[in-house]
Amino acid sequence: MTRKYPVASMKPAIFALALLAACAQTAPIPPQPDLPADDPRQAELLFSECTIYFAAVTRLTADGRPVSGDPTRGCPPEAAAIAVDINPMVSVPSVTPGYPQTLYDRMIARGIPTDLADGISKSKAFWDMVAKRDSLLVGF
Repeated sequence: MTRKYPVASMKPAIFALALLAACAQTAPIPPQPDLPADDPRQAELLFSECTIYFAAVTRLTADGRPVSGDPTRGCPPEAAAIAVDINPMVSVPSVTPGYPQTLYDRMIARGIPTDLADGISKSKAFWDMVAKRDSLLVGF
């Protein structure tokens, strides 16, 4: 049986598919379903969430760890300039169903390693983000 396409000629196609798969693995940050899509609070929440992603990438880089995917995809570059504390706090609530779990799941989906996401979920930045979202939705 002869092959119509030699394996060597398929290497560029395989490489291109792998590259596309790597680029597509980072999900966009979805808008807050409780707010209209054009509400300015959407941008405020996106910006706050992105500061956490930039801090996570900075931590991974400082620790010499690889960054999987592109955790900051779709984030405004200005969010990188905002310092947030992603160090675990001493006493924190556990991640609960609802928005805290959604935010945690998004960190994992965007390529932040589980051990770092676990620490971030115990951080001031994480719980400030949860509180900010809750305060922006009050009265909506």
